[in-house]
Parts: sequence; structure tokens; C-alpha cells
Amino acid sequence: MKIRGVELPIKWKLALWYGSILGLVLIAFSFWVYLYFKNSLEHSIDRKLKSIADVLSSSIVDQNQPTIFGNFERYLENVFGRKPKGKFIQILDASGKIGAKVSDLDTQTLPVSYKALEKAFSGDVFYETVGEKGSRMRIITMPIKENGKVLTIVQVGTSLEDFDESMSKLLMVMAISIPTALALTIIGGYFLAKKSLKPVDQIRKAAIKISSTNLEERIDVGGRRDELGKLAETFNDMIERLRDSFQRINQFSIDVSHELKTPLAILKGETEVALRKEREKEEYQRILKSNLEEINRMTKIIDDLLFLSKAETKNLSVNREPVVLQDLITDVCLDMKSYAEQKGVSLQIGTLEDITLEGDELKLRRMLMNLIDNGIKYTPPGGKVEVSSSIDDGYARIDIRDTGVGISATDLKYIFDRFYRADKARKRDTGTGLGLAICKWIVEAHNGKIEVDSVPKKGSTFSVLLPIFANKKEERR
Repeated sequence: MKIRGVELPIKWKLALWYGSILGLVLIAFSFWVYLYFKNSLEHSIDRKLKSIADVLSSSIVDQNQPTIFGNFERYLENVFGRKPKGKFIQILDASGKIGAKVSDLDTQTLPVSYKALEKAFSGDVFYETVGEKGSRMRIITMPIKENGKVLTIVQVGTSLEDFDESMSKLLMVMAISIPTALALTIIGGYFLAKKSLKPVDQIRKAAIKISSTNLEERIDVGGRRDELGKLAETFNDMIERLRDSFQRINQFSIDVSHELKTPLAILKGETEVALRKEREKEEYQRILKSNLEEINRMTKIIDDLLFLSKAETKNLSVNREPVVLQDLITDVCLDMKSYAEQKGVSLQIGTLEDITLEGDELKLRRMLMNLIDNGIKYTPPGGKVEVSSSIDDGYARIDIRDTGVGISATDLKYIFDRFYRADKARKRDTGTGLGLAICKWIVEAHNGKIEVDSVPKKGSTFSVLLPIFANKKEERR
């Protein structure tokens, strides 16, 4: 709602809406009340006039006209017990001439309209209102018949001055009360809306104080359980999520800096040493070989980060196709066998069920390689890593067991976070710290789940559960 291009505050909008609705209700109700009282009073006046006309009609039939016309006022006193107050009565003969009349009003003669006489001679009772406002009269014209012939016409009239005055007063009361009620409603509605929206202003002020460096601030909900209380709780939950996101971003930046700083420092140091003096060919080859290892390490970190970034922005697709799980595990283990032997670890294939999945073979291969690589790295020489598969309650279950150092209970809930390593020394030969995060995304992209069970100094078991009958449609992740 705008007034001359200026947006009104919500409290004024609410007050004006309440006032507008009340105004429509009051106008409709007042209109109905006015019509009801108007019709009710008019019907009451018509009933009284007809009652007098009926009494006169029944008595005139029993009298002769000379008797009635001779002393009309005494006749009325005999019929009604007293002369009717505030009424004008006149009797017309069969020719329409006035035979007798009596008036308790200023009017000396009732106006006889052509239409009233026409209706009367047709044998119909006719009501009409004559005169101008301030001097209006309500008249009933009633024929008296004998043997189907109109002998006499009775006319009874009464002033509508009291009626008009009453209706004018009613209109005046409505004209004063409706605007007054609207004004009071708008003013009262404004203050009530202002009071009700006070918590919103508190939320606004609290939100102004909150920034990326001040995410510990919270909106005081108090004991409110209404919509505004729920709104404040929603804001607090949002701030909590933002705080967690900022913390993860800060930690991510620190971890990336740490991971890239070390290989860059090694590259720089070895290159500076190599340039200080002339060296043998073998020495240059050794330095270049070391530099290549660091470059490969940085490349792997960047590739893994790009993979996770695409996954989180849903720009990475999962192409589903039939995958024979037994063949996939066998191929991966054969590829990793030489690496395991270099580390002095025995890589074994356990029991493999004949299971066919619908999934992305390249991503499933990457997931298996990361988990097996993780088991080999954390298993000391002479240890063992075993891979097996089975069917578990409609899921294909893949278990990677190792006899390595294990994971403590405090570290288990963090191992799928980026750059997290259970070893606090953060040894560089244990990888980038992104492998398990990638495994988790690949498993969840296939509508599966990954679990870990570990005992320190005894080993760990990573279990992957994948639906056997997966959705055939390509899913965007």
C-alpha cells in the first residue's frame, strides 16, 4: 500500500486494512438497520390506519349517512370512545364528494388523488404518501361496499412528521458513529499493531548487529511461542548454520593453505639449492624427480577439490549403467596390489557375492580405490587389508577391513570431513585428507550409505551399502 509513492509501514497498513474492513461492515450493517426500521415503522403506521378504517367501515354499514354526516365528531367518539388523536378522517360518498370529515392535524382536507379514487371504486384498498418532506402524510383509502356496489369511501390519514424526524435522527447517529468508530479503530489498530510488531523491530535490531565476525549473537526469543517467536527461532537456526558454514570455510582455507604451502616450500627450496652451483646430471634428476612428486601431490589436491566443488554445486552427473560388483572389486584389488606390496601390506579378496548394480562405474572405482588406499596407508608393514562383498537386507554390502592403527571414538565423527586426519601429527605420506569426503559423496550419490567401525590399535572396517535396484534415471548431483 503506497500513498503518493511512499511505502507505508506495516503497522499503518494493518490499521488501515482493519479500518477498511470495519467500515464496510458498519456501512452494510447500518444500511440494513435503516431499511429494517424504515419498513417496520411504515408497516406499523399502515396497520394502525387500516385498523381505524376497518372499525369505521363496519360501523358505517350499520348507520345511515344522514346520521353520520350530521355530527361526525360525536359519531367517532361513540365508535372509538374518543376522537382519534393525530389522525385525519373523512368520508366520501358514492360520487367522490366529501360528506364528513374530522381533523386533529393542521390539514383541513385530505388530498384525494385520482388513482386512490380509481382503486376505491374498483373495490381495492389503497395506500399512498402525499406531500413534501416536513409535511408528508400517509393515507389509506378504503371502499365500503354493499351488494357488490361501492356506497362510501373512508379515508384515514396521519402525519409522517414523527416518522421523518426519527429516520433523520437515525441517519445522523449513523453519520456520526460510523466515522468515529472508524477513527477509533484505525488509531487503536495502529497502537495494537505497533505493540504486536515490536518483536519484529527487536529482531531487526539484533540482525543489524550480526556479521561474519559476530555470529555468536542470538535473538532473544523469551517465552514467545507464537509466529514471531517461531520467526526468531528460525533466524537463530539460520545464524547457527551460517556460523557453521563460516567455520567450515575458514577451516577449509586454513587446510588448503597448509596442504599447498608444504609442497610449494619444498619446490622452492630444492630449486634454490639446485641453482646455487653446477651439479651432476644424476643430482638434477633427483631434484626434478622430487619436484615432480610435489607437483603430482598438488595436482591431486586440486583435482579432488574440483571434484568436491562440482559435486556440491550439482554440476557432477552420475551416469548409471549395469556394474558387476565382483569384477569391479577384483580389478581394483589387482591395480592396488603392487602398491600394497611396496608398503609391506597384504591385500586380499574375501568372499564376493554375484551382484549387479546400476551405477557410475568410474566413480564407484574411485570410491573403492580411495577406501583401499586409506586402509593400506594406515596399516603397518606385515598387516592385512581384505575386501569382501555380500547382500544385506536388499543392499549390496562392501566391507574393507584392515589391521591398521584404528580410529579413536572422538575422531570417528570427523573422518569424512575435508582435510581431516585422525593422526594429529598430519604426516604428509597419509594423503590429502579429501579421499573419505569424496567416498561419502559418491556413496550418497548412489542413494547408499557408508559406515565405519574401528578399534584403536586393532584396525578399522569401512562398510558401503548400495541399493541393488537403483533408480535408472540419470541423477544430477
